[in-house]
Amino acid sequence: MEETKVEEKKVKIGLATHAFNFVDYKIAFNQEHAIATWAKKYDMVMIGKKGLDNATAREKICEMAIENGCTHILFLDQDHVVPVQMLDLLLENKDTAMVSGLVCKKGEGFKQVAFGMDSEGRYLELNLPLDGRIYEVAVCAFGCTLVNVEKLQKLEKPWFRDTCEEFFGKKENCRSDVNLCNMFRKQLKEKIFIDTRILIGHDGIEFCTVVYPHNAEFIKSLLELYNQSIKLKEGQQGFYGTTI
Repeated sequence: MEETKVEEKKVKIGLATHAFNFVDYKIAFNQEHAIATWAKKYDMVMIGKKGLDNATAREKICEMAIENGCTHILFLDQDHVVPVQMLDLLLENKDTAMVSGLVCKKGEGFKQVAFGMDSEGRYLELNLPLDGRIYEVAVCAFGCTLVNVEKLQKLEKPWFRDTCEEFFGKKENCRSDVNLCNMFRKQLKEKIFIDTRILIGHDGIEFCTVVYPHNAEFIKSLLELYNQSIKLKEGQQGFYGTTI
């Protein structure tokens, strides 16, 4: 009796971008290079939305991805510097609801966008080691994130909504990306992951805006120090993109 083989469903990636206004050219070049590399290997659809609030734009983007028959949506913020290895690594976990790379905030002490949750439902700020492992979290970043469309469609709509929630007697704003993580975990018992191999650069840190003749040498040495600082240290693992 001949064995029947079940063919694996081919992935189709909806590349989702949302920008309020302009995109820095150095970020555009970084992302264009990555996208050109991915397009040689994967079936991809470009989906973008200008303006609108984040929640409304994300909802529209997901609907457009579904209309185009996408199996996954890759959300990519327009201020993120990405490594070309990102999509391959994210797709290693394509059957999970959501998986993201590791990115830091542009302010607030440059903390990682990674949260756990304690037994009482309180969010915990995480500082994940750069050890090349994949960690389960309560909330991941959303600008370098792969979403499984089949699992998204099992959730109640709207998928994206900004809300005001009460946490232990205190009212707090809860963004649409945080709410989506919570919906996956609570409604479907799905897990959220961060892949620490994917090290995302967050553009927009202006550590110096004006160079004068009397501080030019200092700025030069500071830039040299910065260029050394972005290299991985001994024991650290991961991939990161660069800008020109």
